[in-house]
Amino acid sequence: MRHILFIEPKSGLRAKCELLDEQAPRSAEFLWQLGLQSFTCDAMHAIWTGPELSVPLPASILPDTLASDLVPAENATSFPNAGEIVLASLAAGSKKGLPPGNFFDIGVFYGQGGRMLMPFGWIEVNVCAKIVDADMVDAVAAIKSIQKHGACRLTIEACQ
Repeated sequence: MRHILFIEPKSGLRAKCELLDEQAPRSAEFLWQLGLQSFTCDAMHAIWTGPELSVPLPASILPDTLASDLVPAENATSFPNAGEIVLASLAAGSKKGLPPGNFFDIGVFYGQGGRMLMPFGWIEVNVCAKIVDADMVDAVAAIKSIQKHGACRLTIEACQ
C-alpha cells in the first residue's frame, strides 16, 4: 500500500492519502511520481465543483514524463465524495480556454456535494486516492482555512 502526503504549512494541512493502485493504477502512479519529486505547485479552493481544493497542473509545470501522456478513464466519476482525491486528464486543445498542452488537475474533496461541472461542461475524473480517516477532520479544517485566505503553495510528497 502506497501513500502520499498533501502539505501546506500556512493552513496546517498535512493529509496522508492512500493511493488506490488497484482501482486506478495509472492515476495513482501519476500522483506517486509527483510525490517522489516532492512536487510543489499552486492550489486554490475550487469555484465550480463544490468542496474541493483544486491543484491545476498545466503541462508547462509538469515533468515531461508526466505532461506528455494522458491518463485514461479509470474508477471515473462526475460526483466525488468527501475524502476522495481525483485526477482530471484533458487532451491538448480538447476544451476551450485551457492552457497549451495536455492539462491535468488534482482535486482534493473534503465534503459531500462534489460535482465535476466546469464552465465548459461536465467532465469525469479518476478517483485515485483517499485521505486516511485519521487525517480527515484536520484536513477539512485546513482546506477551509485555505478557502478563507486564498491560494496557497501545496507540496505533494511520497511517504512510506
